[in-house]
Amino acid sequence: MPQAVTPREILIVGAGLGGLAASLALQTDGHKVTVIDSAPEFAEAGAGIRVPPNSSRLLLRWGVDLENMKKSVSKRYHFLRWADGSTITKVPFDNIVETHGAPYYLVHRADLHAGLLQAAENAGVRVYKKQRVTEYDFDAPSATTSDGKVWKADLIIAADGVKSVARPLLTGQPDVPRDTGDVAYRILIPGDDLLADPQLSGLITDPCTTSWCGPDVHIVGYPIRNGEMYNIVVCAKSEGETTDEVWVVKGDNRELCERFEKWEPRVQKLCKLTRDFMKWRLCDLPILTRWVHPSGKVCLLGDSCHPMLPYLAQGAAQAVEDAATLRQCLAAEPDLTTALKKYEKIRLPRSSTVQAKTREHQYILHVDDGEEQKVRDTKMALNADENPIFWGHEERRKWLFSHDAEVLSKSGANWTEGTTVGVKAH
Repeated sequence: MPQAVTPREILIVGAGLGGLAASLALQTDGHKVTVIDSAPEFAEAGAGIRVPPNSSRLLLRWGVDLENMKKSVSKRYHFLRWADGSTITKVPFDNIVETHGAPYYLVHRADLHAGLLQAAENAGVRVYKKQRVTEYDFDAPSATTSDGKVWKADLIIAADGVKSVARPLLTGQPDVPRDTGDVAYRILIPGDDLLADPQLSGLITDPCTTSWCGPDVHIVGYPIRNGEMYNIVVCAKSEGETTDEVWVVKGDNRELCERFEKWEPRVQKLCKLTRDFMKWRLCDLPILTRWVHPSGKVCLLGDSCHPMLPYLAQGAAQAVEDAATLRQCLAAEPDLTTALKKYEKIRLPRSSTVQAKTREHQYILHVDDGEEQKVRDTKMALNADENPIFWGHEERRKWLFSHDAEVLSKSGANWTEGTTVGVKAH
């Protein structure tokens, strides 16, 4: 730390991955942190999550027990054509630690959440369930929950997700999440089912992230929990399954098999092995211009200010980066308002770039067969700025994966005032 930290009472609204990461980072700096969440129980969605180096370095540093967590390590990112399974390109991750300074893990989301919760509580964070915030006083600051309890603090961090109660109040603008037109199927298949089929076994024994790209759809698969499960996320054009009121619906094996009956044999086999699954509406928000309330006592963090679509696997990672930078800003600046404005100034350009590029990949990965697709496939194999995949180019991959959000210097792979290093328009 550059100087002694001014200890503060901090209230975090939201016990998701971003909120818990922030609570852990700030509690270990000497702040007194309380986390409240509306959930009756903490149970993250049953699906996998990728933990890239820009977040794994921070979680390991803060004492989250990733080493003993059941996981896989991604060796590469393998893009394939939908109809015949032919390779478009492979992005190697073999030397990920040597290149970027931290591993690239593939884990179960519930395991990561449980690990963060345990580390936070071990550090002294107080976490309360069944506390739904209905009202804020940003000048006090305080948050009032549905039972009438008023929670006061020196600083409130709203880490309450894409449907944030705090965000429209803080920005002064009503907002409605943008429907992307896509839904995500979240699927888990027992690893033994794949190992029993010679055509599928390599997906477990040679762990990597596999992405089949097709018209209006792409499928991402990777092993988790030491290969005990194979995680699949299907991002597909919505067929009207969800509504503004209902964001999550149940899917079934028959509809999945019918939708992918013309895809390559491995995809068809994975569909047949799939049991019931959930389909999630995919929404994001326009890029915000403000994360900090004018009172200088309340800020946004994670999906509440930059909800990420799953196409770059950076949603949780960017929330962890937020937590790291906020920690350093509070340590460096004794004045709370100054610290929060510095946090916003540093984080907003970087996360907004990732958010915008994530949205672009919805189109890039879903191009229909034809000349545009052929040009895309050719460019995807290039280690050059022309590569449409954001981290398909080594310079951009370094900017993303080698970033250390606890370093506030204006150099290297970290933040540079007014710019995003190594990122160019496409």
